[in-house]
Order: sequence, then structure tokens, then C-alpha cells
Amino acid sequence: MSEVVLQARDLAKHYAVSSGFLRPKGLARALDGVSLSLHQGRTLAVVGESGCGKSTLARQLTMIETPTGGSLRIDGIEVGQADAAQRKLLRQRVQMVFQNPYASLNPRQQIGRALEEPLAINTGLDARERAQRARSMLARVGLRDEHYARYPHMFSGGQRQRVAIARALMLQPRLLVLDEPVSALDVSIQAQVLNLLMDLQDETRVAYAFISHNLAVVELIADDVLVMYLGKVVERAPKRAVFATPRHPYTRALLASTPRIDARARQARQVLSGELPSPLAPPPGCAFHQRCPHAIDRCRVDAPVLRDLGGAQWVACHRVDELG
Repeated sequence: MSEVVLQARDLAKHYAVSSGFLRPKGLARALDGVSLSLHQGRTLAVVGESGCGKSTLARQLTMIETPTGGSLRIDGIEVGQADAAQRKLLRQRVQMVFQNPYASLNPRQQIGRALEEPLAINTGLDARERAQRARSMLARVGLRDEHYARYPHMFSGGQRQRVAIARALMLQPRLLVLDEPVSALDVSIQAQVLNLLMDLQDETRVAYAFISHNLAVVELIADDVLVMYLGKVVERAPKRAVFATPRHPYTRALLASTPRIDARARQARQVLSGELPSPLAPPPGCAFHQRCPHAIDRCRVDAPVLRDLGGAQWVACHRVDELG
């Protein structure tokens, strides 16, 4: 079994939000008890609608923000109890690739300098060694040596995302958090970048936390899938189980909305009524019950917990056994 790189238990992130002048602040529960684990060389995809907590989870995993509660361990180190030296080390081991590659690159900085910068800050390598590693990494992501001295505006969107991936890998991280890394790219370029990510993972054994709303992309790249709704995990399972036998009604609705070429893989369309509730005022009981076609009285008062159905498939639904 491969080594555990990331482990979270009951991870929570709450934000105090002002509701108006002279009114008390509300509490937005962006993450509410998320548990997951990720092994070396594997890809965990986090999926769900906008507002479900995917990007908030990414900010916790990359230590951009501090969790409100729960436990987060990276390489066996408890992040909340780490000292300054350990946190500096962990930040080198966890890197992020953002959705918009142009916004994440300095337009006034040559690509070569952008790749060298993490090495200059975190290592004792001299200028010649840093340049050598940067040029080597450019080649690994499919760019030429002549690109070293160019600026971001001189590249296409796909090339800029290759540069962003190269920069994230410069410190040889253990975990790469990818927040919608191909959603801003053309479909043909998406395939190239995804193939690059999979090739690099085979070479380096880096773990990916892949955040996406595109289930077609998830089906290609993921090993395991985490389905989130209003800050909670409603289903967690290996990719094959999620796409072949989805058990939570929300997961089924997401899959039914994904276009499929193969008619045998298509599912009956399920239209969800209403919108995602506000995290400032989550409904009682199951967070999904207001939109679920199978909700019963128990769903409106009793919040379900994740339950092991076998085959590493965990589902939070009171009626999962009846629905089959």
C-alpha cells in the first residue's frame, strides 16, 4: 500500500459574515466536518456545484487559511500543531495550480525567473544550478529551451498552464492541489494538459487533490472521488464505483447532467428543484432534503452520517438501502 500523504478528520471552516448595519454577524459553514485521505501517486477528485466548499477545502489543504476545527495531517505532521520550521517545510511539500494560469503568473517576470524563484527562496542552489533545473523542468512539461526568456503574454493558455504546473513541481512537492486547472482551456488543450498531469504523476509519484465541476474530466484523471454538498461529504468512493453505481441521490443527479457519447452510459435526466441553500442558514436534517426527490420526514430533522457500504464506498443518506 502506498504511503499516506494527506489525512483530514472532521475538517471545518466557518466564516463570520456581517448581515447588515448593527445586526449580529452570521456564521457561514463553508466546510462542516470533511474527512478524507490521499495516498502517494493517487488522485482524489473533489466535485460538486459552485458553493459546495471545494475551493474552501483547497485553501485548507494548501494552508492558505487555518481550519476552524478538525484535524489536518500532511506527511504525518499535524498542521495545527506544527511550529514555524515545520510549516515552512510543509508549504514546500504542498503546492497549488490555479484555474487561471495568466492571473497566477507575474506578467513582468520572465518564465525562467518564475521557475527559479521557489528555488531561490527555499534552497541554497546557486544561479547556475537554479537555471539548469528550470530548463530541465520546462522540457518535462513539453516546452522548449527558447521559452525560458519569454514573458507570460507570449504564450497560449495551454502553454501558460504548463508553466504553472512546472513552477508548482520545482520543489518536488508531495501533494499538488489543482483547482479547476483545465476549465479555462479549450477542450483539445484540456486533454493535452490532463495527459501531461498523468505522465508527471507516473514519473514523480506526487499525489493530486483535483478540484473540478467537470465530471468528464474527473472520470479520466481520478482514482477516488469525493462528492460535496453544502460543506459536507455526501459520497466518497473509488472512481469506478461512483460512475458505475452512484448511491447518493445528489451524485446521481450530477452524473445524469453529464453529457455521454456512449448511450449505455447515459442515465435518466434528474432535474433538481430549487438552488443550493445558503451556508449562512443551512436547512435542518439532511442538507440536500429540500431538493431531493426521495426525501422523507426523517431527512428533514435527522442529519445522516457517512456509512460504509462496502467496497470503500461511503454514503450519507438515510434511504440508501431502499433506493439501491
